[in-house]
Amino acid sequence: MILLCVVLRATDNGSKDYPAYGPQVKRPLRVRVLQYASLVLAFAGLALLYLFSVNRDIPLVRVSEITPTMNFAYVRMAGEVTRNAYVFESGGIVFDIKDGSGEITVMGGRAQAQSLEAAEKLPRRGDRIEVTGSLSVSADQEPKLRIQSADQLILNRKRVAAVPVAENRVRLADVTAAHKGDLVTVSGTLKSIDIPGPGSKVPYVLTLAENGAELAVVFWEDVFQGLEKKLPMPGKLISARGRIGVYKDTVQLKVREEGDLRIMESGK
Repeated sequence: MILLCVVLRATDNGSKDYPAYGPQVKRPLRVRVLQYASLVLAFAGLALLYLFSVNRDIPLVRVSEITPTMNFAYVRMAGEVTRNAYVFESGGIVFDIKDGSGEITVMGGRAQAQSLEAAEKLPRRGDRIEVTGSLSVSADQEPKLRIQSADQLILNRKRVAAVPVAENRVRLADVTAAHKGDLVTVSGTLKSIDIPGPGSKVPYVLTLAENGAELAVVFWEDVFQGLEKKLPMPGKLISARGRIGVYKDTVQLKVREEGDLRIMESGK
């Protein structure tokens, strides 16, 4: 009995001499609060960093400021177009701009070329533009700017003196893809109207009919605003003036001014 008591006492004293480890150890409240606070601050810092990277202004860069270390940099550039936009047979697009410090070639793919052409935003010599894209810089070639989206090109057309243009009236049945780029005037009965949804970038489409032939007359929001947001009713005789275009193998007439779209009196 005496020996058992001695062993139990020795065991009890030994357990107090060694530190305890594992889940049975409870950290002080202050330490736990500091741990949670550090996690909250870490996540908040990451969130703020993300918001800053998304919402920060894209830097405006001049041609003379481009260096090899800026390869793939996402930048804005502004200047005057020195070469008309050229659309390759493969679908790509290229044009040049200068900003007073130098000149740079701007390039885009098929999707960008089609979007710019559909919106009548293909840059021409003398136009002023601001464009956003990624730089392509290499040691043995001149730097280039690659457009990521047609929406990132802001275009201000060069103003030219108005020159009277003789009216070129064409029957709907005679309008073909061979007239692409021609400025013509057509007339026909309004058959249907397609109105784009809110926020859509597709144009308004008026379908005109004449002696069994049909033609899509398209225009965008600026023309609609100029018409005081009022469209003619189907059945009306309509005269439209614009340039012939081809979009997805469909011939259409693109109207750029609200004055080029009017309701005709019967027999006129």
